Order: sequence, then structure tokens, then C-alpha cells
Amino acid sequence: MKKLTALLLAMTLLLTLAACGNGSSGTSSEGTPAETTAPEPDSTPAAAGGDVVVGYLAKNTVDAFHATLNQRGKEILDAYVADGTIKDWQFFDAQTDPSTQVSQLEDAINNGCNFIVFLPCEAVGSDPIVTRCAELSIPCIPVNSYTESTFELATAYSGSDDVQAGEMMAEYVMSKVPEGGKYAHMMGVVGSSAQIDRGAGIVKLMNEESGWEMVGEYAAEWLAEKAVNFATDVITQYGDELKAIVCDNDDMSSAVQAYCNSIGREDIACIGVDGNAGPLAMVRDGTLGATVFQDGAGQMQYALELIPYIIAGDTTTMEYFNSEIPFILVTKENVDQYLA
Repeated sequence: MKKLTALLLAMTLLLTLAACGNGSSGTSSEGTPAETTAPEPDSTPAAAGGDVVVGYLAKNTVDAFHATLNQRGKEILDAYVADGTIKDWQFFDAQTDPSTQVSQLEDAINNGCNFIVFLPCEAVGSDPIVTRCAELSIPCIPVNSYTESTFELATAYSGSDDVQAGEMMAEYVMSKVPEGGKYAHMMGVVGSSAQIDRGAGIVKLMNEESGWEMVGEYAAEWLAEKAVNFATDVITQYGDELKAIVCDNDDMSSAVQAYCNSIGREDIACIGVDGNAGPLAMVRDGTLGATVFQDGAGQMQYALELIPYIIAGDTTTMEYFNSEIPFILVTKENVDQYLA
């Protein structure tokens, strides 16, 4: 049913492209270039993409992880414009606000965008983008996070299994502190699919039976400063009983671990997700034990490599819904290959 829906959306796109207006040139935020390279012109099928204008709805342009996705998106979309796969693309920055993101969809449509790629701010709050695109038969690919109706109404999806990321963080903490104890969870934006699923993975393994007790989940919203403030409070309250602080991203985990180190609590195990350059350097230097690497560039590349196939109506060459881009635990033993 998903593939049939995708095919119908793609065929409708081909029939209606001529009625769509032209868009302005795409721009993107600056970020750390990914190591992968843009698809070669002959690596994807020939498609009638001369009238396709992609609207790229970014989650934000400020955190290191999304800068990587945005940069990879810019590289591939620029290459698609150059080789004629698409006519143009436009960039929109939601600043992590789902209402802004939904409003920007309408801006994109009014500007002539007839193909949407977006990084959802929230599972519920950003879902109107998927439902609106389905209503208008506009192909839509959420990347990295999903919304409520992604797997029913979106054309495609590219991401990773965030429950797995939560489990990997839990397994690391449990290996470092086998006797168990109290731990705190610093959450991302509440309501995002990553926050929901990573939390589920953590709790699945770090429960009473395994000797662990969660003392609180804190809405740090992916932000280092908020995470450190919460960590200060929880350490003050629980003292030596607190054995670990598990964070939904590396901006938080690296800042919290640096704070713990500064007050002589290097014994507190901290870990997060993303594998950004700063936390990786801390792992190399031994000031942070580990991180869970998330291949954001790979997620974006897979999503954008689908575009020519969707335009051509090819539903057999690639899986349109991919949630299996793997997470990888990075420790001092393997960190050099990720820093490289």
C-alpha cells in the first residue's frame, strides 16, 4: 500500500508539474561537510525532472548534527540542479518550531515547490506537512525523524531506529557500572520521535530488574545549558547515589560530562547520540567515555537519492521507507576512524 501510494503521488506529480510556478534558487546553512560525495549523474535513472522544484524544510541551522544534514542536502540538491535531475530547490529554516515549519510548507508551495524534503521538528506538530502534501499529491520525504502519519501518508522516509540508539546507550552505561544505581535522563524536545524512541530504548533495558532506578526525565530540549542546569540539580539531590546521566544528544552529554569532570565526578557515566566533532574529540582524549554515532549524512543521502526514482515512478529499485541506517557505538578504541 505504501508503494502504491508513492507511485500514485509520483504519477500525479508528473501530470501536474506544468501547472506549478517557478521557485527561487536554493540556499543552505553552513555546516561540516560529510565525507560521502554527491551521486554521480549516471548513478540514478533518467527522469523528467525539468520542472521539479524541491522545498527543503530544515529543522534548524544551529546545532552541529543538523548542520551536517543541511550541508549534505545542499551538496546533493546542487548537483541535481547542475545535472538537470531537478529544476531548482529552496531552503527554509524552522528554527526547531513546528508551527513555523508548517507555515513554511505553505510558503514553499506558493513559491512553486512541488516536491518536499523535511526534517520534522515534532512527531505531532510537524505532521500537518505530511497530511497537507498527501492532500495535494505532492511527494514528501521526512528525514531523520518521523511524524504521526509518515508511514501511512508520506511518499518515503529515511532515518535510523532511535529505540536502538537508546538501547545502545543503556548497554554502555550498564557495562561501565554493572552494579547499577540511580540515573537521570536528559531529553530532547518532548514530542519528537527521537526523544520518544530513545527514551523507550533506555527504559527497556535500564529498569528495576537490571538494578537501575531512573530519578527523573528532564526536558533539556537538546540544549547543553539546560542539560547542565538539570544535572547540577540532580547531582546535588542524589550525590554519590547518582551513577549515570543518559542524554538524547551529544550537545547535552558532552556538556554534562564536562561539568561532572569539573566537580570531581568523573565516575558519573555520560553518553549521548550523534557523534559530532567536539564529543568525538572528548572520547579520543578520554574526557568522555563514548558516544553513539548517527549517520545523518547517510540518512540525507538515502532520502535524496530516492528523488529521481520517485519522479520516474520506479517503486522497485530502492526501498522507499528505510529506518535501518545503523547507529554505531564509538569509544576510544574506534574513535579515530570517525574523527578522520
